[in-house]
Parts: sequence; structure tokens; C-alpha cells
Amino acid sequence: MKQTRPSPWPLPGWEEVQPFPFAAARGAFAGMTGTEGRIVLKYYRREDGSLVATARFGALSEGAPGLVHGGALLTALDEALGAAAWLAGRPVMTARLTTEFRKGVPVGATMLVETRLIRERHRLVLLEGTLSDADHVVYAYADGRFMVLADSDQRRILGRAA
Repeated sequence: MKQTRPSPWPLPGWEEVQPFPFAAARGAFAGMTGTEGRIVLKYYRREDGSLVATARFGALSEGAPGLVHGGALLTALDEALGAAAWLAGRPVMTARLTTEFRKGVPVGATMLVETRLIRERHRLVLLEGTLSDADHVVYAYADGRFMVLADSDQRRILGRAA
């Protein structure tokens, strides 16, 4: 496995946050896999209010030999984009997610997911994000439409954890 340098993140001024109010009850999806050596996500709010996440991809995230499976990359992007909406006060679920894979991510890498809320339209929140390394090289890009959940939907879908 290629040796990677230590993660340069978090940067000064970043505040660690928990964007999902139900995470204490069951953990966010990727967070649950962290103990299994798959994906560990940590969320931070930048001084400008935007959400970033560090994503560490463990040995069990491997697809092709030495590289992280595309589904693991997609999971990190999907969860971070949804987290950005939740942190902005918009409880959402993914309606559509489009991903562009640009480079293979080595197993063991810690990457940065940067998110940006593009706009809101009715009950849809549009977001985009990138997965990049410490040199700002983009490995994957995603944009998605996320459906805002009504209070009744939150109770029905998330149950007691909400």
C-alpha cells in the first residue's frame, strides 16, 4: 500500500459538528461502518458556515486491488451532501445523486469532502461536492437533489431516533 502523509485537516477555525440529530441513536450510515474498517467521516463547519468532512477509507472499503470501491466514494459524497443540508436546517433524504469519478483513491487515504448548497426549489435542495486530497486534486465530484422531509415523514422514516 502506498504510504500517505498525515492528514492536514482539520484546519484552524473549523468547528467539529454532528449534522444529524439522530446520529446518537444509530450513527450516520458511513459512521456505522467506521468500526469495521470501511469509511470514517468527521464533519466540520468552516468559518463561512459551509460544511466539510474528512473521509478516511479503511481496508474494507477496497474494490479493485489497492483502490477504494466507487460505492464507498459515493457513500461518502452522498452522506456529506445530505449532512450539509441537515446542518442548514433542511432535513432531507437523497432523491437523485450524480457522481463523476476522476481518479482512483488509494485504500487508507484520508480525503476532504467539500460541500456547497446551490439552491432550494420548493421541497428540493440542490447541492454539490468534491472529494479531494491534500494537494486539492479532485478525485470525485457529485451533485444531488435532496427532498426536504415534512415533520410527519421524519417521524415515520426515522422513528424514535428523530
